Amino acid sequence: DDKTEKPMEKKKKRSRTEVLFIVIIVAVLAFFVYLEFLFYNRTVLYTENQENQRNQTYQYQYQMIVDNRNRAFWEEVFQTAKEEAAGNNALLSIMQPDWTTEFNKEDYIDMCIVTGVDGIILEYNGENGLIEKINEAAAQGIPVITIINDANRSSRQSFVGVSDYQLGIAYAEQIRNLADENTRNILILSNREQELEKNQMYAQIYSAAQDTSGPKVSVREERLVSNSPFDVEEAIRSIFQSSGGPPQILICLDEVTTVCAYQAMIDFNMVGEVKIIGYSFSDTILDAVHKGLIPVTMSMNTNQIGLYSVEALEEFRKTGRSNSYYTVQLDVVTAEGTEE
Repeated sequence: DDKTEKPMEKKKKRSRTEVLFIVIIVAVLAFFVYLEFLFYNRTVLYTENQENQRNQTYQYQYQMIVDNRNRAFWEEVFQTAKEEAAGNNALLSIMQPDWTTEFNKEDYIDMCIVTGVDGIILEYNGENGLIEKINEAAAQGIPVITIINDANRSSRQSFVGVSDYQLGIAYAEQIRNLADENTRNILILSNREQELEKNQMYAQIYSAAQDTSGPKVSVREERLVSNSPFDVEEAIRSIFQSSGGPPQILICLDEVTTVCAYQAMIDFNMVGEVKIIGYSFSDTILDAVHKGLIPVTMSMNTNQIGLYSVEALEEFRKTGRSNSYYTVQLDVVTAEGTEE
């Protein structure tokens, strides 16, 4: 009996193992089938959404024209503005002149006038001839909303951004925090074609520099108007290699300039000697602020710029007028605030 019982027990154990193995295989297969089903449904849904967007028609056409320097910044602005425009039955497109194309902002405004768009959102940086193009578009009944910098001597409909006075106060506060007895030079790296000397921002910065203890501090501006990051990088490296050395405080007014200045500071081993006041909340810049390599960075609220720009166009379309100024929030981030 014992001899016949042992083979039977072995056979039962082997059967249970086989059954368990089959159950596991079936469960794994079912799991993969479920995942494939989810993936298929999401793919189909995404494809349908894309197709619906392509087939959707809009009653109005808006155009955004901005520089190519601050990609992360403009991607956020454009996405918010595009969604807001779509909610108002308008299609928003974007044009960005750079060193790879022969077209500039004036050319793009000409295209907008010829195609008869319903509104233009324009980043104005003091470019020569652009005020005349703004006036030309306005004369054709196309409202122009300037953002970041104001073309207040033009026929623009509204301005969305932070005033030079507000910017000056923000930069002045940071200079007072960063300047010490070793501070001799402050350099503003501007992306504007117009000079800052008569600008309210420059006046606030200059005033803060003279309030510091110690010898008189020199404040000057260098304009880097090229859209090519390679040109900006070369210009900044030449500043660090100059005979007098780089400034103790370097104020950057856009993302590309901040990143190039940060890289040059690392390459020339001048961390701590040069204090960068940065611009933009890109991952690279925020990481540098978090590590204490860049003391502070600031940026205008991208969501508000996108929303207010479309809001100004919609108000003009519906009522024939809109507010002259839409003030957006200026966010300032130091190392303590990078996590938030």
